[in-house]
Amino acid sequence: MNAPHDISSVLNELCRADLQVFVERVFATIDPAAELERGRYLEILCDYLARVERGDLRRLLITIPPRHLKSIATSIALPAWVLGRDPSKRIINVTYANDLTRDHSRNFLKVARSGWYAHVFPETATNVARATIGEFRTRQNGFRMGSSLGGTLTGLGGDMIIIDDLMKAADARSAVARENVRHFYGNTLVSRLNDKSSGSIIAVQQRLHEEDLAAHLKDLKFEHLNLPAIAEERQVFHLSSGRTHVREPGDLLKPRTEPREILDEFRQAMSGPDFQAQYQQNPTPPESALIDWTRIQTYAVAPERDQILYVTQSWDTALCDGPKSDFSVGTTWGYDGTAWLLLDLARVRLSYADLLERVRRERKRWKADAIIVEAAGMGHALLNELSRDHRCLGRPEHHAATCERHGYTPTMGKPERLAVGVDRLYSGLVRLPEAAPWLSDLKREMLAFPSATHDDQVDSITQFLLWVVERRGRSAASGGRDSRVTAPRRP
Repeated sequence: MNAPHDISSVLNELCRADLQVFVERVFATIDPAAELERGRYLEILCDYLARVERGDLRRLLITIPPRHLKSIATSIALPAWVLGRDPSKRIINVTYANDLTRDHSRNFLKVARSGWYAHVFPETATNVARATIGEFRTRQNGFRMGSSLGGTLTGLGGDMIIIDDLMKAADARSAVARENVRHFYGNTLVSRLNDKSSGSIIAVQQRLHEEDLAAHLKDLKFEHLNLPAIAEERQVFHLSSGRTHVREPGDLLKPRTEPREILDEFRQAMSGPDFQAQYQQNPTPPESALIDWTRIQTYAVAPERDQILYVTQSWDTALCDGPKSDFSVGTTWGYDGTAWLLLDLARVRLSYADLLERVRRERKRWKADAIIVEAAGMGHALLNELSRDHRCLGRPEHHAATCERHGYTPTMGKPERLAVGVDRLYSGLVRLPEAAPWLSDLKREMLAFPSATHDDQVDSITQFLLWVVERRGRSAASGGRDSRVTAPRRP
C-alpha cells in the first residue's frame, strides 16, 4: 500500500541528485503533451552542466542544434536545480531579446511553483521572497534574474551567468551586430560575476558565423562541448558517472525524431551554409573548400622521436600581436622513412619576445633539424635570432648548431600555393594524424579556406608542402644526414 509513496520519494531523491532526471521532469511540466527522446546527447549535456554546478568547470561553451532542449536544460532547469540545492545562489540568465527572456522566465516560474518542485526542494519553495517574470528571489538572497542583450545589469552580481543565444540568426551576417555581442559580453556580463575566480559562465548556442560569440569564447579557452546533429568525426565523452559515450562519424543526436532523411529535408529547405552552421556547428561549410578532405592520407600512431629520421618545423608568424591579430602557427613534421607526418601544431597569439621563446622551446622539445619561417612581419626578426642560434652566438642555452633555419618568401598567391601543395597530402608523401586535439580546428580552417577569417594554419602547412619538394626537403627525405651541417667554429 506504500508503493506509490515510495516511488514518489525515490523520484524526488533522484531529482535532487541527478540533473538529467530533473531536466526530464521539467520538460514534462513545460510541455506535458510532448514525448521526450532520451538520446545519449541528453546525458552528456546534463553531465557537463552538473560539472559547472559542482565547480569542476568554470567556463563552458555548448554548441548544439535547435530543438535539443538547449533552453529548457540551461535557462530553466539548471537555475531551478541550482537554487533548489543552494537557495543562496545568484543566477543571471541572458538572451538576445526581451520576449525570449520573458518566455524562459515564465517557464521557470511554472516549474518553481509546481507541487512536485516543493517536494523535491522544500527549503527553496517555502522561502520565496519574490516571484515575478523579471525576478525570482529567495529569502536567503539567492535569485534568478532574466535579462537581454543591451539590458541594464547595474548593481547586480551573480555566481553563475547563463548565456542562451545572444544573437538571432538574422543578425549573424552583420559585423556591427557581432561586435555588439562581443562588447556586451566583455564589458558588461563578465564584470557581473561576484567572484571572478570562482564564478561560472555557461554559453549555449547554435553556430551562426565564423566570428560569432562562440568563436570568441573558444579563443578565451572555454571548455567546448560540441554536439553536431550528424557526427563528422569520432568523439569520446567520459562522464562523471564513469560511463563513456562514443560518437562515430555519421551518428545522429536524435535518430528517432530526426533521422537522416529528416535532416536531409532540413538541409534542402535551408541554405547549405545555414544548415552547416546551425545543425553541424560549422559556419564555414565544406562545400566551399578547395580541397577534398576524404582524399588526405593519414597515419594512426607516430613513431618515437628516436625513430624519426628528420624533423622540420614550419612557422607562419603574425604581422603583429594583439587580441584581434592573426595567429602565429608552427607545425612540426617528422620523416619516418616513408612519409612526412604532421606531429604537432601550435597556434598562438604572442608578442615577439614570447614567440621567440616558444619557437626555441618547440625546437628543443622536438630536437628539430630545420625550421622554416616566412620572411614577413615578425618573421624577419625571428630568422635573425635563429641564425644567431645556429652559429652559436648569444646565450649558450639557445645554441642550436644542428638546426638550420630557412627563410621563405612566397612567389604565388595563397590559393595557388595550396593547389600546388595539396597533391602531396593526397599521394601520401605527407600525412595528417587520424586524431589529435587540434585536428578539428585545422580541418575546419582548411575546408573554409580561402573564405575563413584566419588562414594561418593553412599558410604554415602550404609553406612546408612546398619545401618538401625543394632540394633541402628532398635531401632530408633521402636520409637527412647529408642536409645537416656540423657545428660552426666559434670565432
